[in-house]
Amino acid sequence: MTGRAEARRRRPMRAHLLLVALLVATRGAPAARASDDGAAPGIDEGAAPIEGTTAAEPCTSSTSCAARLGHGNVCVAGRCTEYFDRRDAYGLLGLRTTAAPTPQRLVPFVAAVPAIGYSPSSGLLLGFAGTMGMLLGEPEDTTISNATGTLLYTTKNQLIVSVAATAMTAGNEWEILGDWRLLLFNQDTYGLGASSSPLATGVSINGWGDLAAIPGAQPMDFDLLRLHQSALRHVAGSIYLGVGYRFDRYYGIVDRRLDLSASPPVVTSHFAYSRVQGFDPGAYTLSGLSLEAMSESRDSTIAPYRGWYAHLRFTGHPTWLGSTQSSTMISADGRIYVGLSDEDPRNLLAFWVLGSGVTSGRVPYLALPASGWDPRSTSGRGYVQGRFRGTAMVYGEAEWRFRLTADGLLGGTVFASAQTFSRPAVKLPAYGYTEHGEDLFDTIRPAGGLGLRVMLLKQSRTALRVDIAGGERSIGFYLGAGEAF
Repeated sequence: MTGRAEARRRRPMRAHLLLVALLVATRGAPAARASDDGAAPGIDEGAAPIEGTTAAEPCTSSTSCAARLGHGNVCVAGRCTEYFDRRDAYGLLGLRTTAAPTPQRLVPFVAAVPAIGYSPSSGLLLGFAGTMGMLLGEPEDTTISNATGTLLYTTKNQLIVSVAATAMTAGNEWEILGDWRLLLFNQDTYGLGASSSPLATGVSINGWGDLAAIPGAQPMDFDLLRLHQSALRHVAGSIYLGVGYRFDRYYGIVDRRLDLSASPPVVTSHFAYSRVQGFDPGAYTLSGLSLEAMSESRDSTIAPYRGWYAHLRFTGHPTWLGSTQSSTMISADGRIYVGLSDEDPRNLLAFWVLGSGVTSGRVPYLALPASGWDPRSTSGRGYVQGRFRGTAMVYGEAEWRFRLTADGLLGGTVFASAQTFSRPAVKLPAYGYTEHGEDLFDTIRPAGGLGLRVMLLKQSRTALRVDIAGGERSIGFYLGAGEAF
């Protein structure tokens, strides 16, 4: 992209056995002007530039195009043009005959991964995870928007409905972020901090899923209604400023391991924390307003080839807005994408840092920062979602992304991450319960893995994501649509 656009821009399922993973890709409208074999600039050096691409400057090399227009632009037949893979699964399955070389305004690109699983605890699992990309403005000055959705249901009446969205309005004037969830839920918790030793194996579908039983796990039932919405307006350069509303209602909480009548009493971390902090352990609410600042220069919200993303949010949860107790929290999300090859824009390094914590007041247990509870549930690959939780969190990840086939149909990733959490000291003398405090960086939990990418829709850069990742005595399989970050 050029000019103005360049300046801006898991109750989870215990699905231990994944029986079927089918690939489906659909598209909302037809378009024209592409070769039948899906040829695209940036691979077939003998092809002429395709009408509709955003750049058309003369060139002698892809290096010169990348230098002038940014990583992701390549030289084809003497002209700079946006890079597109030659083939995708949509075309190979015969689900289209022609397609525009670049995304067209208000034309949806939808990719879904249906899944079937079974376990004794969850019964039969049915559902899917999908991603939709759409341009809300003209390709020359608007970054593609995206929404990632998950719908999972089991015969044990477990339901997950979630949507995470990033919308860029025409000309990138506004960036609108959403994280909406309805969960009829159960999930093991493990206490606060990162010092308890992890142990697990299993399956995760788009970040949602359950791994094998972990010694010391504290199973809980709870339901969640989440409505997070932010709107930020471009003010100058790559800077956006805005506000947001964040609502989380946790209810129907049943702490299944809690037994205060036993001798000695069985006290869970959730119960102890809630009692000390003054929360009803059966239900609580966070409702607050946020002030937000962002720096955004990515060329795509789905699979960037270049740019950065930095988002700082400060949220206040007053009781007059419905929160059970007053509190404030701060969070930061930073990402950067560094190209390694001008000829192959998919060869890049991606870095991700997350940080969040309580700055004042009291925040209920299940609303504290936790691994795998980011909007797309993709952080902490290698550990079960919610494996670590605390009053503050720092998470970092690095990923190498690359093509496996020259036509771009298959790609791969290698990634590594580390996370750390803090916890307060908690004492309940009446029950003989004591938990010592822990500071950030006292314990660091590493993880890493390998991934396969199958390009579903080259116009939106949407790929099927298949990852295997391991942490300390922990391993998981992850299936979803779109890059992890």
